[in-house]
Amino acid sequence: MKLKFALSAAALSVASVFGGAAPALAEAKVVKQVAPEYPRGAERRELEGSVSLSFDVNDAGKVENVAVTDASIPGVFDAAAIKALSQWKFESGSPDAGINVTINFQL
Repeated sequence: MKLKFALSAAALSVASVFGGAAPALAEAKVVKQVAPEYPRGAERRELEGSVSLSFDVNDAGKVENVAVTDASIPGVFDAAAIKALSQWKFESGSPDAGINVTINFQL
């Protein structure tokens, strides 16, 4: 079974699918994206969903203060989305706060 996820951000006019060009979120530019691991329980039950997150980027380009703002199925995809987003890197020197993204989990 092929797993995929899509990423969309409020600052983007078009959703970006992972594997494409790194999107510019507000003023901070993504230099490294990490795909979330599809939760095994959700995969077994053939669940799909989305998680909306807010976060800040510090001056070093690291993600901070990740928080779930909405989830289509609360608790199912949250941890995977947070873990992946926490590993993203942004261009250093352009801190930003209150960035919002939605990660869609699709089988």
